[in-house]
Amino acid sequence: MLGGGGARGAAQVGVLQALFEAGVDPPAALVGVSVGALNGSCIAAYPSQAGVMMLRELWMSRQALEVFRAHPLGVILSGLRRGQLSALPQENVRRLVERAQALTGITTFEQMRVPLAIVATDLNAGKPAVFRAGALTPALLASTAIPGVFPSVRIEGREHMDGGIVDNTPLDVAIGDGAKEILAVSLMAGGENEQAPSTWAELIARTLQLALHHQMLSDYDRLRERARITVLCPITAPTATWEMKRQHIDDVVESARTATAAMLAQKGSRFMRHSGIQYLELRS
Repeated sequence: MLGGGGARGAAQVGVLQALFEAGVDPPAALVGVSVGALNGSCIAAYPSQAGVMMLRELWMSRQALEVFRAHPLGVILSGLRRGQLSALPQENVRRLVERAQALTGITTFEQMRVPLAIVATDLNAGKPAVFRAGALTPALLASTAIPGVFPSVRIEGREHMDGGIVDNTPLDVAIGDGAKEILAVSLMAGGENEQAPSTWAELIARTLQLALHHQMLSDYDRLRERARITVLCPITAPTATWEMKRQHIDDVVESARTATAAMLAQKGSRFMRHSGIQYLELRS
């Protein structure tokens, strides 16, 4: 299960690489939301180290590095003043999705080597929408449509946006699909001693990070008796959601890989024997 978190998704790449390098069994099925849906589409296509290498290439691509052409939180208000509901065009994300599909050669759910479920938000109904069949592109565009940053996506007459709005770490979707063992990578954990926000953008970022992480903790407590749930939480800065510079992304991937490998070296396969949450400190 791969949760949402914008540019924090680079940490999922490092975690997945360390897991495959350690010989952890590939997933029987995948659930992804927002950037986790994009990452999950590569791993569901190739549930192996090869899939992770494709994912690393995707994150270093021009399309990824340019997905946020301007500071998203900084330009939302100007976009709204122009009567628009998004600061950036859908094409930014579409080019990234198309790059992912060019790497994997897979454009539909049915072509996946393991089943993939993509979670978006149905804005009309105000609840999750889960896509499991048909073309990947509309589902990925919908799941990654960050409110105020990218426009909503119309699918079958209904407006959809980022799945993280209603279910940023969709453990319940995995359990609803019959999963008895869940390994999730949740992206919204922050440090215990973060500096107080000093700008409007930092305040919004920290607030969102706290809200989504505590939503995950609440869902975990509610569901852990129904399945064995292990959640890996790379710890990232509040403002990490939109930072897409090549060196930064490479550092996040390697830091997450190193932290996960260290955890595996210490705990071995025991870390998945019982439900639990593992926090991964990434080096600065």
